[in-house]
Amino acid sequence: MPTATSQSRAWLDDLPGGEFFFASEVPGRSSVVRPLLSRLSADERSPIHREMQGFYSKLWHEADEPRVPYADRVYGSLKLAGPGGGGASGFALNWLGWTLQHPCRYDFAVVGRPPTSPWKFARFHRRSNKSRLGLSWAEVTLVEAVRAFGILECLPWDAAMDMLRSGVSQHRLGVGAVLRQDALLAAAADERSQPREFHVRLGDAVQALPGPVAIASSAA
Repeated sequence: MPTATSQSRAWLDDLPGGEFFFASEVPGRSSVVRPLLSRLSADERSPIHREMQGFYSKLWHEADEPRVPYADRVYGSLKLAGPGGGGASGFALNWLGWTLQHPCRYDFAVVGRPPTSPWKFARFHRRSNKSRLGLSWAEVTLVEAVRAFGILECLPWDAAMDMLRSGVSQHRLGVGAVLRQDALLAAAADERSQPREFHVRLGDAVQALPGPVAIASSAA
C-alpha cells in the first residue's frame, strides 16, 4: 500500500516542469506535505524550488540548477494573481504589442487584495470589478491594455486594432490565451470608474476580435 508521503511525492513527480503550485494543492495532510516540500526544496538535485512560504515551482528539467528561468515567472505571477488576474499597465501594452517600450517591472492586476510578491520585478495592483473573476488572464490583460492605452508611448489606436483583427496580439499572449467577446462585454459593463474613452476603446477592441479565440501555440 502506498504511504501518505509516497502519494504526495507521486503528485509532485507527475507535475509538468515549469509549473507553479501552492503547498495546499499537494494531496495529503499538511503534516506530511510541508516536511516533504521543505526537504525537496533544500536538495540542490531536486526540481522543486521554494519561491516563498507556501508557494513552489518545478523546473523544466531535473538536471537544471534549482531555480526557475525569469521568463517562466510571468506565469508564476499569474498563478499568484488568481482568478480575475492578468497583465497590467505598460506590461499589458507590451505583451499585446501595442507599445515598443519594454517595462523594467511587470505589473499585474488582481481582484481584491494583492498577493505578496516573491520577486522584485512583479507588482500587483488591486481592482474592484468582481465581474473580472469570470475572465481569463488574457482577457484581463486586454482590458488593462485598453485602460493604460496612451499612458506610455503606444502605437496608433488603429494599428493596435489591426493587430487584434489579424490575431497578432493574441499570438503574442501565447499558449492558453482565450479571448471571448461576450465575456469581455459583460465585464466591461461593470468597469464603472473608467472614463467614457475607455468604454469606447474597449468596445472597439471587442469588435476587432475575430470571434472566440483560443491560441494553441505561440508565434512570439
